[in-house]
Amino acid sequence: MKYSIKIYANALVDLLLDKKADGQKIAKNFLKLLQKNGDLKKGSKIILQAQGLLLKKTGNKMVVIESARKIDNTNFIKSFTKKGDIVKEKINPKLIAGIKVIVDFQKQFDNSLAEKLSQIKNF
Repeated sequence: MKYSIKIYANALVDLLLDKKADGQKIAKNFLKLLQKNGDLKKGSKIILQAQGLLLKKTGNKMVVIESARKIDNTNFIKSFTKKGDIVKEKINPKLIAGIKVIVDFQKQFDNSLAEKLSQIKNF
């Protein structure tokens, strides 16, 4: 690896934050750079770190809402997110019921039946 994942991610974020930047052109040239440096296999890790840095620099967050079934109440999601936040909904039948909310890749709230049963079992 010619440069660290962190250096690549910081460079990518700085380019993307430029108001005059063409995102598609940046992505294409960035992939060419990774290929030239022999670092293409680290691309997914670089993108993941860049996404986190970009969210932090713009004051936004990544919110993953995990539930046993699809959530129909969009007001629930809007109540703790704002414009610019990335919201992903994940269906996980293993939760049985309830929800789990993860903000910026850290568990924040787990009110699933699976978690409650696990707590009873470990009691």
